[in-house]
Amino acid sequence: MKLSDYRQCVEINQLLVGMGISEISALPEVRFETEVTKRFERKYLDKQDVEISEKLSKSAIPVNKSEISVSSGIFLEYKGRKVSAYIRDQKSSIDFYRKQSSYKYHLCNCETLQTMKDIGREHRYLVTQRTDGFFEVHDLTVEPVRKGDVRMELCKNCLKLMDERKIYFTPFNLKQYFQKYDSYTPKTIRKIEEVREIETYSPKQNDYSREYRKACKYKCQICFVNCDMNQNLLHLHHVDANPSNNERHNLKILCVDCHSKQPLHSHMLRNPKFKNQIDLIKKIRINQNILSVCQ
Repeated sequence: MKLSDYRQCVEINQLLVGMGISEISALPEVRFETEVTKRFERKYLDKQDVEISEKLSKSAIPVNKSEISVSSGIFLEYKGRKVSAYIRDQKSSIDFYRKQSSYKYHLCNCETLQTMKDIGREHRYLVTQRTDGFFEVHDLTVEPVRKGDVRMELCKNCLKLMDERKIYFTPFNLKQYFQKYDSYTPKTIRKIEEVREIETYSPKQNDYSREYRKACKYKCQICFVNCDMNQNLLHLHHVDANPSNNERHNLKILCVDCHSKQPLHSHMLRNPKFKNQIDLIKKIRINQNILSVCQ
């Protein structure tokens, strides 16, 4: 006759543990972490504003009179930026071989520009922030129109205004001018963004119970009954009977029946609630073919 394996008997396992002959295995290590959503403000450079700056620094932009403003009384500005203004379509005195033109460029709201406005010819101007001293021009005296970069001198009326205010310097160059007088701050767009992060937290009693039951796959550490469908039948047991000692070595996950068999826990058997739960555990063991009262 084949004898039952006593090592699978619930009562014997409970007895061996109670006598200190067998030890309950250590709980799996658990990290108490939670996912949190953090909101923060991020600044992005305005794409259109960046495109304007890039175009001004490399080429020129046609403008009308309403788009050019004057700052500090004299300086020409376009959308908040210091600029130089010039006529691109020219009809005389262009020497592409020497890369020179007799036309002038402007930095100030000088007498010449005011005269051009009075006669309605200010639409001919383009603005730029090129610092190399060259300007793209079109020679309209030839067919097809010839295009190229040439040097031009600063308008004498602009020079006079700057000299009077002691802001002209020699030798004069546009790179130094823009560095000194253009204090434009690029526009930014503010957006509220969310990011999810994993953070550790200080667990409470319910957290220990929940996470360690999950780590044990909802099985009792003595009888191995599976309580995944009745998780309330699994308890968090404190070996030293001190509920505030939640060190992992002091904790075990036990079904209500095995819990009631632990030292100093016999009072559970006098509680009708626990007695009903113990009866339910015994039924679950039968369904799971876990031996009880070894036969």
